[in-house]
Amino acid sequence: MHLKIDQLGLAVLLATVSLVVLLTLGSRWLHYRAERKSLANRIVCRLCLHAFENGTPAELVACPHCAALNERS
Repeated sequence: MHLKIDQLGLAVLLATVSLVVLLTLGSRWLHYRAERKSLANRIVCRLCLHAFENGTPAELVACPHCAALNERS
């Protein structure tokens, strides 16, 4: 099978655009997943309004800034 130069150029262009779209979608999906996980672990203290992350499954979490107990919501 013989390809003309314009057909080869179009094939290379389509392959490049497809690769960029796939990599962009993969990157956005990974970013969305990491952001969702981070927001699930984020707690804002009810007294001092200090925001912190805590990955433990405990229902009551002590604020590292003022030591007040906060409920997970």
